Amino acid sequence: MTIKKLSQLEAGMYQDAKKQGITFSQLLNELARKSEISEDLVNPDARNSQGDRVDAFKQLLAASGIRTKGEFAQTGDAFRADPANRVLFPEFVNRTYRDAETTQINALQISDLVATRIGIDGSAYRTGLITTNQEKDLEFGRVAQGGELPVYTVALADNSVNLYKYGGILKVSYEAGRRMPLPQMTRYIAKIARAQGRRKVKQATAIAVNGDGNSNAAPASTPTAGTVWTVADLIQLQIDGMQNGAQFNILTGDGVEIAQILALDIFTGTGATARGADFRDTGEWPTILGIRPRVSLSGSVLESSKKIMGIETPAGLEEVYENGSELTESDRLIDTQFERVAISENLGYAKPDIQAFRTKAHA
Repeated sequence: MTIKKLSQLEAGMYQDAKKQGITFSQLLNELARKSEISEDLVNPDARNSQGDRVDAFKQLLAASGIRTKGEFAQTGDAFRADPANRVLFPEFVNRTYRDAETTQINALQISDLVATRIGIDGSAYRTGLITTNQEKDLEFGRVAQGGELPVYTVALADNSVNLYKYGGILKVSYEAGRRMPLPQMTRYIAKIARAQGRRKVKQATAIAVNGDGNSNAAPASTPTAGTVWTVADLIQLQIDGMQNGAQFNILTGDGVEIAQILALDIFTGTGATARGADFRDTGEWPTILGIRPRVSLSGSVLESSKKIMGIETPAGLEEVYENGSELTESDRLIDTQFERVAISENLGYAKPDIQAFRTKAHA
């Protein structure tokens, strides 16, 4: 059946998307691609003035006459007053939440810690772990005729990673929800999203440092005897990683440690390089030894630890999520509208490669 009118959009489409493990927006795009949504509502080839493709959800918002941004943005009543528009509201919340998870310059991001995302059916996950200290066993060497090739062992972890629900609820009175401009509602949803983003980074940092319960805490390099970081300390951390098969691309620590590193003469001295000068002018921190410095968040396991940590992102954590889990309870949200916006995610983190993270402390 082709969707020819907005009134044909149904709440059950959220469940259809959930069963397929995709978002409501992705489902709409797929329906438009298969010509199951009339081109009077969605043109699969539509582009904006910058030449970027306009997805199906944005086109449906336009078709419904809902303006979410700018001087002439509408209030929450735009979704509430017309029953045909109510089905769009949960995805408006979800997209606002996702879009708010933007990169913060120079701060440690979840993308710095996570190598891959894995969807599962259930609430527990056992990752595959590489047997400790086998890296050198893989180095090619001569094998005598009839001899056995070295074996690289990957086994399921003894302990499962549990997925837990995280999120928050935004409660708004009927009148406030009806009269509130949509940009203001967007601001409140974004505040929840940014708070949850910080929580995820701190949770993932704790797993990176302490492990996921499978005796896989980050190995530690020999502490430096001094109280101030030197370039030699950073080189040693890098070498320790390389000797164990890791190539660090991120260096993190709390504000005290990273500030001390960025105060090294190679950045601030009179003989600083051009990149160092750019750092002073733009505030975007330059790489050091090919590694990008990132400050860990306040309240993370690294705060006041007097440690720094090298990270190899491509070999980093697995972010495990429940298949088809929605950010919002779509049915309830369609019924109640702005009165109670519950946003949640079922997530956990697994650490398959112990060598992807390494710490170094100073006195």
